[in-house]
Amino acid sequence: MSQQHSNVNQDDAKIREYWIKNVCDRDKNTQFKPKEIYDFIIVGAGTAGCVLARELIHCIPNINVLVLEAGGPDAYSNGIISLPCNTFKAFQVSEHNWGYITQEQKIQSFVDPTKEILKNGFPYICGKVWGGTSSLNAMVYMRGQAKWYNNWAAQGPEYKIWDWDHCLEAFKAVENNSRKNPDETFKKFHGFNGLLHVQDSQNGIYDVMSGLIDAAKNLGIPYNDDFNGERQNGVGIFQFTMNDGKRCSLAESYLKDALKKVELSPDSKSEKVVSVDVKSFAHVLNIIWDEENKEENIAIGVRYFCNGVVREAFIAPKGEVILCGGAFNSPKILMLSGIGPKENLESNNIKVRKELPVGRNLLDHSGFYIVAKSTPSAINHWSNGAEIGIIHKANVEGKIPCKDDFFDENPDIEIMASPFKLNYMNPTAKLDNEPNKFDGIILIPSLNIPSSVGYLELNSSNPFDQPKICLNLLEKSDDLYRMISSLKLCREILKQPPLSTVYNVKEIGFNDDMSDEDWERVIQNNSTSQHACGTVKMAPESKNGVINHRLQVYGTKNLRVVDASIFPYIPSGNPNAPTAMVAWRASRLIAEDYTRSC
Repeated sequence: MSQQHSNVNQDDAKIREYWIKNVCDRDKNTQFKPKEIYDFIIVGAGTAGCVLARELIHCIPNINVLVLEAGGPDAYSNGIISLPCNTFKAFQVSEHNWGYITQEQKIQSFVDPTKEILKNGFPYICGKVWGGTSSLNAMVYMRGQAKWYNNWAAQGPEYKIWDWDHCLEAFKAVENNSRKNPDETFKKFHGFNGLLHVQDSQNGIYDVMSGLIDAAKNLGIPYNDDFNGERQNGVGIFQFTMNDGKRCSLAESYLKDALKKVELSPDSKSEKVVSVDVKSFAHVLNIIWDEENKEENIAIGVRYFCNGVVREAFIAPKGEVILCGGAFNSPKILMLSGIGPKENLESNNIKVRKELPVGRNLLDHSGFYIVAKSTPSAINHWSNGAEIGIIHKANVEGKIPCKDDFFDENPDIEIMASPFKLNYMNPTAKLDNEPNKFDGIILIPSLNIPSSVGYLELNSSNPFDQPKICLNLLEKSDDLYRMISSLKLCREILKQPPLSTVYNVKEIGFNDDMSDEDWERVIQNNSTSQHACGTVKMAPESKNGVINHRLQVYGTKNLRVVDASIFPYIPSGNPNAPTAMVAWRASRLIAEDYTRSC
């Protein structure tokens, strides 16, 4: 990883030099490209931006949309992105990743409250490519519990449009599920005509995953064949955002479909391409405001850096600027544009246009990575049953949401598991001739509903500098206690047959006689599930909200945010599916407002 971040910093240094020389101190002679005018400007071609671009041109006729993406097309990855077996390698390709590093933090000991545990910062995966993090993630399709959406909707009568029933409609509209012979219950919760392909593991249940399921059942954990169905507790196999064994990112499913869309011209004899203009390697610097109406904070466009030139793009009357940069970049652009906490903006010499708690609700699933090595004889035994091969399977296959009562409908702990090749973590490793012979298993316990809250703020007014990311993982003692409980549960699972005959629990250092102090030392290696969200919170302004129920930024006009940053609470599942859902819902809200203004 260190080499990756070194490369990123070298690239950014050249851009920063240009910024300081040509933008910060520019004079009247600075040259900009001619005005570019669009109905909608979408900042970011990640999960939300891809869905939103495609849905807007289907909901509103005769519009043109500009999508600005700081990274490049996913096709440039030479197969690293499309092949699921390359997930860990895709993380480490610097041009596809923003290369963010979190801040070190101190956690109060629950054994001795007068002591603190120091945790170092670590790299955070954030997609800088068409499809955003949906082009890099583990492809797990998880929506989270219905209770979470209903809590979101309970913030006020106007938030009813975000309750579970409304969100389920959007989930089903986005989804194209390929499960064979689905029963009526499955059909109730899933869509089959959307563009985002979702499928079961093509390899069926591996022997090793069958072993994990049996081990969990020995502890009284029930089997669940659909974590996006009636209940989320139990043990079972994930579904994935894949199509015929390949990754189905939101760029592949939605953005590329938008670029293919055509409509008949009025004379019905010729075709015209609906205008969706995607500009790659376009780093957005800030929002452009209408200076003639300074007090109203009317967004009229964005300023961005592309191909060594600072450019400006503007919106037409009734148009909007829509930030889809994700939990780190959307708040960063808002703050660089004068929307955010007054103290942080003024300390970086940024004029405050509207004081809002931007970046102050950073939420994430705390996670821990446990890798247990197989015995030599087990490597051969547990490799059977893979009919298609490793390049057609995902890296995460099992899930055990749980509580003290395993039958609880709202589990607060989740354990993901997968057969694992230990050389996956090596970016230079090549696939060997026996891709199905796994020499380990990885367990990843995480907290579904953490109490700890972090924050993000600017380090400087330079758009190319990294923001300060403070996750505050396990800051609350309740989170720390539950994470230790999840590690103990992992130990118990590995001790159950048949896994106990394959993996040596003592080898991972989780002994039966460990004290609370021992567990606290282990927990210093705690990491994150890479599920950042919440930094541009949707809530009433009086309750620390940044945007309203229609995704509009308070105190501004023509400006919305549509991505994982808007979640008021963290989803009790992986955020990719909920983010796509939000973008689909947003397209309908935007279309309603656009039509009303005509």
